[in-house]
Amino acid sequence: MEMGTTITAALVVDRTAIVANVGDSRTYLYRESEGLRKVTKDHSLVAYLVENGIIQAEDIYIHPQRNQIYRSLGIKPMIQVDVFTEQLQPKDTLLLCSDGLWEMVRDPVIQQILRQGTNPSRMGQSLIDAALEGGGADNISAIVVQVTQAGRSTAAVGIHLLAKPATVEMPDLQRSEPKQSWQE
Repeated sequence: MEMGTTITAALVVDRTAIVANVGDSRTYLYRESEGLRKVTKDHSLVAYLVENGIIQAEDIYIHPQRNQIYRSLGIKPMIQVDVFTEQLQPKDTLLLCSDGLWEMVRDPVIQQILRQGTNPSRMGQSLIDAALEGGGADNISAIVVQVTQAGRSTAAVGIHLLAKPATVEMPDLQRSEPKQSWQE
């Protein structure tokens, strides 16, 4: 079995965010007047099934093939990367996260945490805590960037990458199915 990894990245220059992704790691934009919006596109079998009306959007969390991605880093020497451009406004918040976060914390809860937060580091930790409370079945990572004024942004004070905490029971890796990547 071939194994790859997923990524999402953002470059913020003045009031513009250039966002890239491969796989099912996501970037979200939270804007007070509009709410939470997913910027990136998932490169997974279940996302494809939703786009084509075969399954409902909520089914992505329970579908038996939810771990199959069709685009990832490390499988092929060259890979197509999706790139998106977002014009930012003061008080906008960007969230870059792995599937271990968004699979455990649904969009309404993500929006609530970002709406109530003022400190990127605390928002990131709150999101990770929510993912752990939701089951923490996969690697959890979150980067929160908050625009403080036109043309300026503050990067997350801390990038939160989850290591095995003492208070969380980790899944038995012998029994759990690894994320699989299939080719286009």
